[in-house]
Amino acid sequence: MKEEVKIAIFGLSLNVLENIKQKVQSLYDDALKVSWANIADPHLDILLVNDMFFSSATIQNLVGAKKIPYLRLVNKNEKSGMIEGDKLYLPFMATEEVRQWFKDRYLRVPVNNKTESFVNKISQKMDLKKVVPEFFNERNGNVQVFDSKGNIALMNIRTQQVWINETRKLQRTDSSLNYTYATMQMAQSVSLMQGEDLTSWLWNMLWHSEDLDFNQNHPDFYKLKFWPQPDPQNERKMVFKIAACFEQGANLKQVVQKTGYSSEQINKFVSIAVLCNVLQKIPASDAKLMVEEKESSGVLRGFFGKLRKKLGL
Repeated sequence: MKEEVKIAIFGLSLNVLENIKQKVQSLYDDALKVSWANIADPHLDILLVNDMFFSSATIQNLVGAKKIPYLRLVNKNEKSGMIEGDKLYLPFMATEEVRQWFKDRYLRVPVNNKTESFVNKISQKMDLKKVVPEFFNERNGNVQVFDSKGNIALMNIRTQQVWINETRKLQRTDSSLNYTYATMQMAQSVSLMQGEDLTSWLWNMLWHSEDLDFNQNHPDFYKLKFWPQPDPQNERKMVFKIAACFEQGANLKQVVQKTGYSSEQINKFVSIAVLCNVLQKIPASDAKLMVEEKESSGVLRGFFGKLRKKLGL
């Protein structure tokens, strides 16, 4: 019986996939059987993955938790057949360097520590001010959202819809929040289903997340673009009162004075609202919220009475 090596290739078009399979097969002699496996195969020996999908939660679990030997496939004609760290450059060429890599992996030669460095980045802090705005950038199309705990949701940014991972019990995240481009199969799997509103879902996920840093400085004036839709159990009245102030145009200090809520609470609102595109920056001259040095309790009651009537609270 022939010995066997199981290899999975993920994220390539069919014609490129078949070309690579033929060339990889030629790297091994007849004494070794090459089996082309699915990435879910528990006995996987080697993973080749399109670099575009490398940061997805599924792939990170394979190379991070399960330590499957892998190569990230990157298109670069001038480096074709070269391996640098954990990257193999396409078009695929059966160079001596490539032959040695596949031989070493089958013989269980330890992978150089440098090739594992990227895997550890999945648990590092991301800059949410750079990540979250990409959820509103239409050029991204369909994206898969994940963090260090796994897959969160699939987004269609052009239609502003989101399909939540039903197996994920807690709808919150942390500073490892990230995204990757979704495969065509992922997009097709939800094409006939109605998704949730992306902005409302994102607002609530960030609002629920206790491990995020909302200590940014917000000295500017802002005006409300869209009313957030907080979960009823999650400080709904407070969110609506703060939003009502920003509907008139205000800064953080004015809203603290108007509502009596702490600067930390208002700052959390502003931080999330800016990330979710719910607030827009305005000149100070456009801010219409009226705040007096000593505002009577009767005036405050009148203000919030009108607000409750308006919002049906």
